[in-house]
Amino acid sequence: MCYDIKATIETQLKRAQRKGDAQAVDEIMETLIPLTHLPIYHSSGFSRPELLIYTDRSPDFPEVAKWGLVPHWVRKKADMKKQWNNTLNARGETIFKLNSFRKAANESRCLIYIDGLYEHHNFEKQTYPFYIFNKDHSPIILAGLFNEWINPETMGKLLTFSIVTTTGN
Repeated sequence: MCYDIKATIETQLKRAQRKGDAQAVDEIMETLIPLTHLPIYHSSGFSRPELLIYTDRSPDFPEVAKWGLVPHWVRKKADMKKQWNNTLNARGETIFKLNSFRKAANESRCLIYIDGLYEHHNFEKQTYPFYIFNKDHSPIILAGLFNEWINPETMGKLLTFSIVTTTGN
C-alpha cells in the first residue's frame, strides 16, 4: 500500500517539460502550483495532500486534486470524511467490484507523478520508513482513479483521487 510520498514541483512539471511545452510549464507554475503545498518531502495520504494529476479528460494539462477519492454517491460531508480514509488506495484486483471505485475505474483514470514513496518496515518494535525511488531520480508515475465530488450542501466541487495498487512481487 502507498500511504506516504515525496512530491516536488520539478516532478510535477516533468510531463509538460518532456513535451517541450514552455507555455504549459509557465501556466502550471502561475495558476496550479500556488494551490498546492508543494514541495512535499514526506507526507501521509491521511493528511490529504494536494497534487497535480493528469486525467483522461485533460491528458496534457494537470488538475489539482486531493488524495483520497470521494465516491460520486456520497451525499454528506460527514460521510465524505469517513470515505476518505478508506479510499487512499484502490486495489487493482477489486476496483471494478467495489462501489467506491467502480464508476471511476470505468470512466475516470489519471496519472500521478511522484518523486518516491515510503514503505514502512517494523524491526524490534520500531517502525522505519524506507524511501523507494528510481535510481536515476526520474518520476515514478502511478496509476490513479479520480472523481469530481459535488457537495450537495454548498454545490462546491472537490477533485479527489486514489492510487491504484496491486499485490507486491
